Amino acid sequence: MKKLVAFAIVAMIALGFTACGNDDTVDLLVWGPLGNQEFLNIAAERFAQMHPDTTFNFTFGVVGEGDALERVLEDPASAADIFAFADDQLRDFVNAGVLYEVTRNIADIRARNMDSAVYIATLDGRMWAYPQTADNGYFWYYDSSVISSDDVLTLDGIIEASLAANRRFTFPIDVAWVTASWFLAQGSLGLDGDRQVVDFNNAHGLAAAHAMIAMAESGAWQAGWAEELVEGIGTTLSGGVGGTWMAADIQATLGENFGVTKLPTATIGGRQVQLSSFMGTKLVGVNSQTEHPVYAMDFADFLTGEEMQLLSFEMNQIGPSNIAVAQHPSVLANPALAALAYQSMYAFPQRDVQGSYWGPVEAFGTHVVNGEVNTLNIQDLLDEMVAQIMGH
Repeated sequence: MKKLVAFAIVAMIALGFTACGNDDTVDLLVWGPLGNQEFLNIAAERFAQMHPDTTFNFTFGVVGEGDALERVLEDPASAADIFAFADDQLRDFVNAGVLYEVTRNIADIRARNMDSAVYIATLDGRMWAYPQTADNGYFWYYDSSVISSDDVLTLDGIIEASLAANRRFTFPIDVAWVTASWFLAQGSLGLDGDRQVVDFNNAHGLAAAHAMIAMAESGAWQAGWAEELVEGIGTTLSGGVGGTWMAADIQATLGENFGVTKLPTATIGGRQVQLSSFMGTKLVGVNSQTEHPVYAMDFADFLTGEEMQLLSFEMNQIGPSNIAVAQHPSVLANPALAALAYQSMYAFPQRDVQGSYWGPVEAFGTHVVNGEVNTLNIQDLLDEMVAQIMGH
């Protein structure tokens, strides 16, 4: 996924977990994001304890989920045996032949995870990856001392309350992941074979574009994304669009004024329309060229199982795809995850978003952010955007 914080390989950590009574040695290279390295080490140690007759040499590389496809395809033979990746890379991974199909414990993996996560990990009836999270989405944070629970239901209410308090809010319309909120509110996104198909230049798309422009010109909107929201909320900002990874910082800043909910409705084409979003799952894959497919699959299975998903939540507040963990009292009590679940009712699965989508949509949003749309023909811009997305 293009929106995740991307990390290059900046460190390699090797740990040997030596067992007793057997000379078997298994070398496994595991890639994951920087913030997951401690978690991965704990998972590897516990996994090794479950296999006392085997010596595991685990090596850990720092590779963000958003960089996984590029890094693996550079040299699949030397890439990680097990790696985390964003779900919109799944189709490219499968087409490149670098994922080992999930063939062990598959019934349990399907049963223990949310249907949406299983769907995302599956192509043409075959499961290619292990669901690890169900928290790859966005929603609305707000300062409840400025924005009431009624105000936050509509973008009009947010604008009015923000202006009254001399505050602004962020809605990153030049971030293609979030720009989708407007076009998907009444539009569609799908695939024709491997070609992306969208209808963002029809009458609904034009109305969405005008509504987006009206927000940008409201006097209450401010450009910016995660960093700007975290830094400004509670002082210059009344709130804005964000994801679960911002929750701890924002809650620490706002304290009892911490508010979080689904995205608001917006006035589009003269009526209130619920803003949509993308919803995704972070996955764990096994390299088709691994020398230890059985151990690699078993570790990926364990890494994404109930025990480890609960630990991942406890350590990093990661939203689970595991059904049992999602019902754990501490998860249910997490307001950001509750808001994400609320917004997911209006979200599109991100798995089928092709690479051709991101650049054209970002370019359109950038025109809006830069205030250039009034000097350009909006319909022409939409037609150009859609043509580029669909490869015409």
